[in-house]
Amino acid sequence: MCRLVTPRIPRPKAVLFDLFHTLVSIPKAEGEFGPTAAASLGIPHAHAEFQRRMHEDDVLGRCVGRVRDHHEVMRLLAHHFDPTISDERVADAVKWRRKRIEHGLVRVETAVLAALDRLRAAGVRTALVSDAGWDDVECWDRSPLVERLDAAVFSFEIGIRKPDRRIYERALAAIDVDPRDALFVGDGGSDEHRGARALGMRAVMVTRYYAYWDPGAIAERRPHADFEFADVPAFVDAVDL
Repeated sequence: MCRLVTPRIPRPKAVLFDLFHTLVSIPKAEGEFGPTAAASLGIPHAHAEFQRRMHEDDVLGRCVGRVRDHHEVMRLLAHHFDPTISDERVADAVKWRRKRIEHGLVRVETAVLAALDRLRAAGVRTALVSDAGWDDVECWDRSPLVERLDAAVFSFEIGIRKPDRRIYERALAAIDVDPRDALFVGDGGSDEHRGARALGMRAVMVTRYYAYWDPGAIAERRPHADFEFADVPAFVDAVDL
């Protein structure tokens, strides 16, 4: 009988983390978290394209800081589909999206927080490298992650997105660690693992949070990571601290 063995990872000097689908999970639009943005705007048929334009394509340049107002982001995206969508509908869409993001950033899983505490107690420096618009992290200062990370680099603040090496270099410089002595941990979005590896870091993929949204994408991302774990706590369990 073949028994799977969890790989052991030598203790690095630092770990760089992605944020969304890695350290936090944003709940789906249902129940107490309200309708999707597209449904709030009265264009439920356009949900997939709306999400693509907001996130993957980032047509407004949210993640490089071109638009920093949540209401304006929603209004501009909405009016691409229908210029008559009212400000009331836009405000409703912002309200529900804000609630979902706030839940993810503020109510971080206890096991994730404990895992970060274990790394720092062992002397491992930690930093965040996140592709995010201001509207994605407007309540960041209320997150329990803030006090558990030595540095945080958001793409909207510096105008650079993953996998550009400069966003990783900014985080590494902030904690004074060479990329060869660091690991990068993320779900694999934004081609982040390839970017980390190109700089000399080993890449770790975590799957549980993203599988909640799109399980089919995991296999496509797997070849670009050196290690794979269900989540951040499982990764930290495998590090020789």
